[in-house]
Amino acid sequence: MKIISLVGENKKVLDVGCASGYIGEHLKKKGCSLVGIEIDKKCAEIAKRAYEDVIIADVEKLEAISYPEHFFDVIIFADILEHLKNPSETLIKFKKYLKKDGAVIVSLPNIAQIKIRLRLLLGKFDYEEIGILDRTHLRFYTLKTAKRLLENNSYKIISVDYSGFVSRYVFLKPLPTLFAHQFIIKAIPT
Repeated sequence: MKIISLVGENKKVLDVGCASGYIGEHLKKKGCSLVGIEIDKKCAEIAKRAYEDVIIADVEKLEAISYPEHFFDVIIFADILEHLKNPSETLIKFKKYLKKDGAVIVSLPNIAQIKIRLRLLLGKFDYEEIGILDRTHLRFYTLKTAKRLLENNSYKIISVDYSGFVSRYVFLKPLPTLFAHQFIIKAIPT
C-alpha cells in the first residue's frame, strides 16, 4: 500500500479515522508507534491489536487529544476527509500535534475518474455502498481541489501519487486524473 511506504520506519504515527487498523498492522511491522482515532467502536476494538492507543471519537467534535504538541512524525488522513463536514478545520486542528519536520499523508477519492465522468455524461450520479460515490461522502475532490485543500490550510505538497489503473499501467501515466481512483498526497506544514 502506497500510504505505508510514504510513512517510513520507526515513526510516531497518528492515524485519523483508523477503521479496524489495516494500515496500522503494516506500520507496526515497520517499527512504528501508533495512535488511532476511530468513531466506530467495533472497528476501534479491532484496531487495538496493532495500535498502542485508539481514541474512540468523532474527529470533528474532538477538541483535543492527550498527546503533546509536535508529538507525531506523521499524521494519516486516509479515506476520511471526504466524509467530514469541515475537512479544513480538521486539518488545522491536528496540525499542532505534528512535528515541525513531520508530514501528513492524505488519500482522497477522485471524482474526475473516467468512470464517473461517463456516468455523468449519461445523466447518472447514483450513490453506492462503497467507492468514489460512497453514500457517506460529503465532499468530492479533483486533483486541483485536493491540492487546494492542503495548500489553503498551510501545507506544502511534497508528492502526489495515484491508486487504481493509472498506478499499474505506464501508458496511463500522462492522464492520472482521468484514471486514478484516489489521490495520495504527502505534505508538510508551512
